[in-house]
Amino acid sequence: MQETKPVIILLGPQGSGKGTQGKRLAQKLDLPYLETGQLLRDEIASGSELGNRFASIINSGWHLEDEDINAFMKDTIHQTLVQFGGFALDGFPRSIGQADASDSVALPSHVILIDIPDEESIRRLSARRQCSVDGKIYNMITNPPKQGEVCDECGAKLIQRADDTKEGIQKRLDWYHKDTKPLIERYAKQGVLHRIDGTPSIQEVEKSVDKIFS
Repeated sequence: MQETKPVIILLGPQGSGKGTQGKRLAQKLDLPYLETGQLLRDEIASGSELGNRFASIINSGWHLEDEDINAFMKDTIHQTLVQFGGFALDGFPRSIGQADASDSVALPSHVILIDIPDEESIRRLSARRQCSVDGKIYNMITNPPKQGEVCDECGAKLIQRADDTKEGIQKRLDWYHKDTKPLIERYAKQGVLHRIDGTPSIQEVEKSVDKIFS
């Protein structure tokens, strides 16, 4: 009988480390890791009509509405589920409407909330840098490059993303509290929510996440 693979959703404010933990967890469980932000950036980079529309919205300082992203992510989730049987999903859903869309394709077996205070989120994200060539993310506090502000892989200059200013971070946190926090109650009622303190070291948070699947 084929083993049922987990369907994992990662929640948490920006800078909580859910991306780092999601990637590590997916590797351990032999699951594909779906990073919504990267999927959207890939679509934008492709120059498709949909990607150009996404770029226009994001560059104007707004976030994508449910109707913009639901169809895009539902198709991705369905294809991944058919091919791999499970996944770890970061960045979607972020609202009740998006959760309805996600659940219509695959109900989550685990929802992992990695939580940190707003002040810590701003501190961490203000120190975030991205490779100007390959897009790899570093953090000058928690995950710095080996030398200066250049990429470990290609040696290209690291840059600060335009939305990683204090004002930009706070704007995204406001969206998070308004749109995403209601999901916590939803998944708690479903009995699949696991809350993790994201303030310790990456290694300590990883241990807490691992306990969920041990």
